[in-house]
Amino acid sequence: MEMEKAEESVDRSFSSRYRTIYTWPELGIPGLRMFGKHTMNQACAPLSPHFHRNAYEFTFVTEGAIHFTTREQEYEVSGNDVFVTRPDEVHSTNFRPLPAGEIIWFQLDVSDPDRFLFLSREAAKELMDELSGMRGCVFRPGSHVFQDIRRAFSLAGTPGRCHLVCSHLTVALYELAAFAGRQALLPGSLTRTLSPDMEKAAAHIQSHLAGELSLEELAALCGLSVSQFKQKFRAQAGMAPRHYINYHKIQLAKKMLARGASVTDTAMELGFGSSSYFTVVFRRYSACTPSEYLRRLSSSS
Repeated sequence: MEMEKAEESVDRSFSSRYRTIYTWPELGIPGLRMFGKHTMNQACAPLSPHFHRNAYEFTFVTEGAIHFTTREQEYEVSGNDVFVTRPDEVHSTNFRPLPAGEIIWFQLDVSDPDRFLFLSREAAKELMDELSGMRGCVFRPGSHVFQDIRRAFSLAGTPGRCHLVCSHLTVALYELAAFAGRQALLPGSLTRTLSPDMEKAAAHIQSHLAGELSLEELAALCGLSVSQFKQKFRAQAGMAPRHYINYHKIQLAKKMLARGASVTDTAMELGFGSSSYFTVVFRRYSACTPSEYLRRLSSSS
């Protein structure tokens, strides 16, 4: 990745069915440069190398899995994880598309303690010190922090609610900084600490990707109803079971295609039933069709 080509990124207000970005005119909150939410029903364009001048960026992944890269390391960030970049830190997705999923993210300008979330100068400097003391980039602070962030975003852009937004953000930031002082997730795989039954389900999925996997089968393996299994798996793995299955099927599909397997053979071996359905799922997680992926492999080699 050519980090020297990184550019400063400045978000602009935007609103659609799947993506909302609030900036200063809507927020009216000192230090809060932007606040956004993006629900991705299928993969979209990669994030090119960029940075945010004088600002932290906090990306709360509420569903799915995203690959982020800094100058130092590549990270796989899944649902219930928070990815944090420091002021002026260059980051990207290293040419990987943003797959299906959902994120809530915001940027905090820390250049002026007199203009920071309506806090007094002393309180602002204290929180800034807490943030600067965080070590690592990826954290899993718990559902209560995500609840504060969801609540803050739901109120953002609503007239007369800016102080309440700041209250939720301030609490979440202190909780996140406290957690970061205890633990940071290391770079690496999407695997997280799972309970024994969910670990059993995840292992079963990984060993049976070449074929069909039913939720009823997985739930029975764990001694749970389907609804109980879905809820527990998502809470621990950071994504719904079907999402987890398809994500890993497509990662395996890319390896099979790179080894020379045909699109049809790959689709059949991974239990997709038809090439057309395989193409739909592949595009959802890769922002391209299997044939386009093969052409890219060919041109890159």
